[in-house]
Amino acid sequence: MRVFILSTKVFLPQLVDPFEIANAFYPADRVGKKVNLLARKMVETIGIEKRPFVLDLEKLPEKKLKKEEDHPLYWGEKVIGSFIDLVGRENIGFLSMSYNISYHTDYLPNLITQIVLRTGLNLDRPPEELPYYGCASGVISIKNAVSYCKTHGKAAVVFVFDQCSNLAYIPSGSDDPYIKKTIKSNLLFSDGAAGLLIIPESMKPSKTLPEIIDVRTGYTPGDGIKMENGAFILQNQVKDIVPPVVSEKVIKPVLEKHGFKKEDIQEWSIHQGGIAIIDKFKEDDILGLSEEQIARSKELFHRYGNLSSPSCFLTFDSFFNEEKEKSGDAGMIVGFGAGYYMASALYVWS
Repeated sequence: MRVFILSTKVFLPQLVDPFEIANAFYPADRVGKKVNLLARKMVETIGIEKRPFVLDLEKLPEKKLKKEEDHPLYWGEKVIGSFIDLVGRENIGFLSMSYNISYHTDYLPNLITQIVLRTGLNLDRPPEELPYYGCASGVISIKNAVSYCKTHGKAAVVFVFDQCSNLAYIPSGSDDPYIKKTIKSNLLFSDGAAGLLIIPESMKPSKTLPEIIDVRTGYTPGDGIKMENGAFILQNQVKDIVPPVVSEKVIKPVLEKHGFKKEDIQEWSIHQGGIAIIDKFKEDDILGLSEEQIARSKELFHRYGNLSSPSCFLTFDSFFNEEKEKSGDAGMIVGFGAGYYMASALYVWS
């Protein structure tokens, strides 16, 4: 049975000036002028225009949501509600949710059950909650949703979010040993959510939609992205270790299996781990993509930063909602991150 993506939904919170965040995390009166200047220079180097951010900077060092409606329960309700409006509550039989970082604290019943209760879904398969699978988690959810659609003939929802601001490390002073270890991750990651509505061919309307051809997952153990004593650390060697493995495990095998060359893929939605990581996919011994092929991922990184799990969905959403004829065009959604987990989804507009 053929399976298609009927709709996408992206949810971004308030956009905040990155320099405002840097000054809040590294105020000169607490960490010194030298550290504050280093943080501001890091903001310039990273090059993010505005960061979607839910953290109340005025409450630091306590980490609190600035707005109650930025709780992931609300995000899930909004994303799923938009899909219910499209196909009807009774036609959605499966929900897969993934994330790494959340402000949610009332764990029982689990978060996904609370979202099901809020949205009134009547699922015929237990919903799945996939935490801590790194930035590949949303694409892993796509694989499970596709499997459901093929066996049950009903729609499935993929909901992915991350609230990375809750991992921000607030240094105690200029001599805090974790300042240099965490400054990059503190200034790189943003908050946001995204969703996909995946349907079987029997529910497809008479319009061109992306057909999911294959989803491939992979794994290589590594701790270049890790927590250490409550501090979120992103090591520099990640950019050299992860892209080659991602290419060999979840991109090249899928292209070869289905007779595609990299030049045949018009839409590359590559996880925006950072400009250096995205640029790695241009290297011939990794994948050899052109600057044009990675331009969309770089553009959205510069606009919003690294949203973690929803990042590649944000790029795909920008392709999905373009007003142009796409019949026959192909694309890949590629996610990868801590663990190291990785996944790719190949689709063709048909």
